[in-house]
Amino acid sequence: MRLCIVLICWCSLLVAQNPRETAAWHLNNGDVYLKMGNVQRALDEYRLAIEINPHFAEAYMKRARVYTVLGRNTEALQDYNKAIEINPQSAIFYDARAKFKTLVTDYQGAKTDIETALKLEPFNMLFHEHKADLFTAQQNYSEALAEYQILMQNDSTKSRLLLKKIMLDIESKEFIVALSDIETFLVMNPSSVVGINLKALVLSELNRLNEAFKILNDIIELKPDIDLSYIVRSIVLYRLQRKEDALKDLNKAIELNNSCTYALFNRAVLLKQSGDIDAAEKEYSNLIAIDSTYVDAFINRGFTRKMLFNYTDAFADFEKAVTSNPSNIKARMALANIKVLYGYYKEAIADYTLAINLDANNASLWFNRGIAQILYMKTREGCDDLRTSSRLGFKKAEEFIAAFCANF
Repeated sequence: MRLCIVLICWCSLLVAQNPRETAAWHLNNGDVYLKMGNVQRALDEYRLAIEINPHFAEAYMKRARVYTVLGRNTEALQDYNKAIEINPQSAIFYDARAKFKTLVTDYQGAKTDIETALKLEPFNMLFHEHKADLFTAQQNYSEALAEYQILMQNDSTKSRLLLKKIMLDIESKEFIVALSDIETFLVMNPSSVVGINLKALVLSELNRLNEAFKILNDIIELKPDIDLSYIVRSIVLYRLQRKEDALKDLNKAIELNNSCTYALFNRAVLLKQSGDIDAAEKEYSNLIAIDSTYVDAFINRGFTRKMLFNYTDAFADFEKAVTSNPSNIKARMALANIKVLYGYYKEAIADYTLAINLDANNASLWFNRGIAQILYMKTREGCDDLRTSSRLGFKKAEEFIAAFCANF
């Protein structure tokens, strides 16, 4: 008992005499708990480190990262800001906050932070890669590709970077360039299953379906336990109008990896197209249970439920999709359409307006808002929208202009 009291007093003396060392001790404890998966204890240790040493920038940074993983974004941003306030010359801190801001779609803030990091460390190739990731998140593929060109001139891990560039080539529909890059990648990595599958995918995009199909058959015969190969072959089979075989490949991919969200999503789409609406709804629900952030799954389940005349649950799915991604035009329009169905014209008009602000050249949005305006007894405004839709090439608008807008 006496020994315990002595130890407690000795530890208290250490705290009083060496607050920085004690704070660092708590920080290390937090790291250990985090590795063990005990997130709450890690947070407690980081909090103690900060209480003992309020100027401990690294402790704020580590706690911010945990908050980010937990989705506690307001607290995470506060800690990132505090860390940078304490140490405004740390390029790593600006880079970390840039990644956080990219995650929460504050792209302008992320751009400012990553540029600040690069001003402090202009030759840090990892920062250039993160800048490319930011451009990719913004779907600014030309700028992202330009960053990768810089990176591949300066980085010894060219193979990994080339693979990321190939993904960008595909996203930006530069399939000829992508195919050339894939050939280069396969010279460096001739047995890469990912590289071979990407080659097949790009060949299918170039409508060289038989070549793609042969490549996939060969790799599946050689390595039959890779789910990716079955997923890519299902795409080729679908384009060859062999939908039943495509569905079999998706079933095999899911058998090999039952948490593969892409395979589950595509299987649900095929089930819906084949007319098995109930099975499609169930599949989307399974997918959402695995990944509750899969916005397209909520949108497609909403459409499926709408086909089953389950408008209440469809409404809920579209709302969840919009909440998860407010800039998703498809989700926003689907939600507005359901609101029109319920007679919530004013709310629907607000949603259409938000969507139009995101894509002012979308003729369907102008048409749908025009109809909602007319139903809301704002005929003049509705007719203006219909005319805009017509000017953008939506032929159906002309019928409604003739029917409703003769006097407006």
